[in-house]
Amino acid sequence: MIELTTPVGRMVGGHPMIGHAQKDDKTKLPKFQVDGVTPQIQFYCGLAIAKGTETHWNQTEWGAKIWAEMIAAWPGGEYNHPGFSSKITDGDSQIPNKKMRKPCDREGYPGHWVINAANGFAIKSYHRGNYEPTQMIQQKEAIKTGDYCRLVISIKSNQSTQTAGMYINPSMFELYQAGIEIVTESTADPSATFGAEAGVMPANAMIDPNVPAQGNTAGPGRGPVSPANDFANGPAGPSGPAGPSGPAGPAVVKYVTADGTWTEAELLAAGYDAAGIAALPRG
Repeated sequence: MIELTTPVGRMVGGHPMIGHAQKDDKTKLPKFQVDGVTPQIQFYCGLAIAKGTETHWNQTEWGAKIWAEMIAAWPGGEYNHPGFSSKITDGDSQIPNKKMRKPCDREGYPGHWVINAANGFAIKSYHRGNYEPTQMIQQKEAIKTGDYCRLVISIKSNQSTQTAGMYINPSMFELYQAGIEIVTESTADPSATFGAEAGVMPANAMIDPNVPAQGNTAGPGRGPVSPANDFANGPAGPSGPAGPSGPAGPAVVKYVTADGTWTEAELLAAGYDAAGIAALPRG
């Protein structure tokens, strides 16, 4: 077994602090530890390291060390077999994986060698330059897919008689620099799902008047949010909740939505932006 620190790369999959239950590739049933009760959890990081002039990852400084360990671990030459599990992917490959996904089609893969590192426990994570035990990252939200990082990994044979290969286990993670987020299968974009269409409160909804409505922060270019979602009985006036037809004062322009007629101030409070209000008919 050897241990090494990777170059800085981009995390194109997984998360050092978020584990996922494992399933058997054939049966698709959950895997359990030796006690037969505790689920097997895996913490995974896919680290994309930019290619240089090399034609194979074993021609890099870090790759040469892993290659040497592979040769030592598999003296029969198994590492040359197409099915050998090296845990390192050519990001430009057009060969589909077991899930029929081509590496070249995945965001962040092209032009990179991707190290697939995983183990059964959360990876100790640090901000660059802050390595004291008390400075370990505690909030998983501080890290996202797409960030730049380094890993400390150990490499050893999997000693399998069925699928020869190597284990690449990460023990430490360094958040080097924030990057543009990559939305993966496990990190769906809420704005592209919930935010794609405004929800509508059901008629006769049982609203708790003691709990303020959740804020609708519509930004430029985002569709308007219905005031009815924020006001159970209409916008609130100085003396308490008022209905949609509550006092608005003279010469105040009102706008018509599917839920009623509202002033500009009421629409702004409900989450509309200026462009959305201007596009509404006046009542």
